[in-house]
Amino acid sequence: MLRLMNNTLINRLNSLMKENGISANRLSIQATGARDTVRKILDGTTKNPRVDTVSKLASVLGTTSQYLTGEDGTPEQVNTILQNSTREIPTLPSRVTMPLDIPVMGTAAGSHTRGAFQFEGGIVDYVRRPPALTEARDIYALFVEGTSMEPQYHPGDLIYVNPRKPPRAGDIVVVECKNGDHEPHEASIGIYRRRTEKAIVIGKHNPPAEIEIKCDIVKGIHRVLTINELFGV
Repeated sequence: MLRLMNNTLINRLNSLMKENGISANRLSIQATGARDTVRKILDGTTKNPRVDTVSKLASVLGTTSQYLTGEDGTPEQVNTILQNSTREIPTLPSRVTMPLDIPVMGTAAGSHTRGAFQFEGGIVDYVRRPPALTEARDIYALFVEGTSMEPQYHPGDLIYVNPRKPPRAGDIVVVECKNGDHEPHEASIGIYRRRTEKAIVIGKHNPPAEIEIKCDIVKGIHRVLTINELFGV
């Protein structure tokens, strides 16, 4: 019975992704914030996805979790349920209405020993402002290079950073540093672990490691915004 449900889920995900013109990667990020959720379901790595995960996927695809798993009837019945629902489905603004005013301040130079990012002395590009950041000030962006934060962040990924949000343990942060009076500012991306009297400690994914950055060279600790914060969900 479980195998039948998995086959139904895979078939219906593929069908609805095609109908909606959405890739597995994009569906994963919009629904869960992770890149590989749908891929792992489709290739059988995840054999029994969580109920809340299926529900999030269904919401993005405009259907119900019961339909995805084969517990609900035909697409026509699902459409009737959705049409009769009193839940208001929010609509996102079109891409062209999102201001192109978030500065990109640098790119990654992946390293476990020196800054994983190096600010290049000015703005290198501009990217669009996500819906939930309409009134936010001082937001900036960075492009990821290197592999120290895979699988959470891959080379070429864009991250939005809010220097006004105080970090908590477990948050992804960018730690800005200045190694000397004539050295460029660097910044390391990582998982905020803790702060001691002498150092800021951040974690890396690939390979797993903890990096200590001396407090006397730290100029700021800026929190990387999550997908939910970018879209206000």
